[in-house]
Amino acid sequence: MKVAALDLGSNTFLLLVCDVIAGKITKIYQDEIRVTKLGQGVHAHRKFHPEALERADACLREFSQIIRSEKPERVLAMATSAARDVSNGEELFKLGNKHDIPIQIIPGHMEAEITFRGATFDYADKKGVCIIDVGGGSTEVLALDDGGKPQGVSVDVGSVRLTEMFVTGHPVPKTEVKAILDYTSKKFEEARDHFPKGKLSKIVGVAGTPTTLAAVLQKKPYSDDLVHGYKIKAKVLRETLDKLASMDLESRKTLVGMDPLRADVIVAGTAILYSALKALKKDELVVSTRGVRYGVALHAAREERS
Repeated sequence: MKVAALDLGSNTFLLLVCDVIAGKITKIYQDEIRVTKLGQGVHAHRKFHPEALERADACLREFSQIIRSEKPERVLAMATSAARDVSNGEELFKLGNKHDIPIQIIPGHMEAEITFRGATFDYADKKGVCIIDVGGGSTEVLALDDGGKPQGVSVDVGSVRLTEMFVTGHPVPKTEVKAILDYTSKKFEEARDHFPKGKLSKIVGVAGTPTTLAAVLQKKPYSDDLVHGYKIKAKVLRETLDKLASMDLESRKTLVGMDPLRADVIVAGTAILYSALKALKKDELVVSTRGVRYGVALHAAREERS
């Protein structure tokens, strides 16, 4: 079955068009990422900002054109943190209807499964794999329980959310970097009882923060082959955090491998990734370019069969 799966996050919208056969993704036709910053102002005002909705509208218009050209049998878009946190969430659904893209909010009881299955779809052995998914509004820490069911916790620390909470300018002052690290450490500590239990053999980082860092650290333009599977030490994350924070925004934007639209939130994102790794008492993560959109594709195909 040919499926179009969309992950509508707080910072980025992603579109995957692929074949799903016997519960496996077998061929990818399109894999598109756009920074929309849908979560702009959400933490402070609990509603979508008009400018964010305009960017979302433009992105969904573009995605709808791609979808029409690919002619998938099933289309499904799923939204997470940003859409749950606002009073005017219906505006996003109106945009979906406008562009003929059905949108659902991922139910809380399904979010762990969809995220974990998507991030690990190409892993033969998922036991002991822990996912850190840094979003714009929240961060998920997930692994399989003893029964083989994905479980974990969603922590209210995201790159957009914390940038709006703590960052007043670029370069980011050391006091603000410390404030972000203190806050993220506190939030992960509060969530510790809900962390995945059991031995964790591999930490996998997904979403825009780790993939961008993987390209920047290699000083090469972003590519899936370059980024997927790249390993980053906790020590390197901490050093990179200080380096990125010390730069003005324009200098950060021009780094090789940096998505200019992500340059303003990459400091907060790096701090979150570092704090999550430390909270898990691990000193290395593996970067994956997979994620929620892959889980949405698998879910969409399963829904259609049922």
